[in-house]
Amino acid sequence: MPSTVLYILHNSAWTDDRVADVVRTRRHQVEFICPPEGDSLPDISCYTALIVGGSDEGHADRPDELSWVAEEIACIRDAVDRGVPVLGLCMGAQLLAAAYGGKVLPRPDGLTEWGFYPVYPTAEGQDLFAGTSHFNQGHFEGIVALPEEAILLARGDHFPVQAFRIGETAYGLQFHPDTKLQTLTREFLDQNHYRHSFGVQSTDEQLELAQRYESQVQMWTERFVDMWIGAASSETFASSGEGYG
Repeated sequence: MPSTVLYILHNSAWTDDRVADVVRTRRHQVEFICPPEGDSLPDISCYTALIVGGSDEGHADRPDELSWVAEEIACIRDAVDRGVPVLGLCMGAQLLAAAYGGKVLPRPDGLTEWGFYPVYPTAEGQDLFAGTSHFNQGHFEGIVALPEEAILLARGDHFPVQAFRIGETAYGLQFHPDTKLQTLTREFLDQNHYRHSFGVQSTDEQLELAQRYESQVQMWTERFVDMWIGAASSETFASSGEGYG
């Protein structure tokens, strides 16, 4: 069987994705599913790795209200416990934290990160973030308490958790390396329903910063994927911190 990475989306249209593109260049296949739109979660043991993407809305703290949220949290927990590499992006990172008892909340002042913001690596994250300082963000909630099992890898100015790891191969990233420069058009940014929220960067600022940091983010994503799951071998293809400051 080919090496296949399962990618859980929360909008079935969001398949133009930098992380997925890089994964494919490393000779893995990518299978997209969208549980909020009715797709069932498959047996995670059949996959090489699991990616869980972001969402237009914050749902990570609503497993009691939304059955698909509870099912995704259980799937993530199962993957980590089985040793399947996991990558959570934005809400996916929040779900990874929630799977192990972490806490997700909006800021009390309503501040929203939407644009390009700096991340600050901890001692444990220095190597991971070498050469890269800013990433695209799009969220109004954040992780305010990490699980005991988690290792904090990067902080932010407004949200205390920007990156963390559980075990050796489960990573949560509050930011969006998956967002590609060509998708950040003026029309898209001007129509963003969060555009007037507190903290959101202007369209001009986002477009300028996207141009400035695009190559850094691309190189970072390639390095990250190589570290996280690497390239599928030909044999494989043939045979198979609490509260806001």
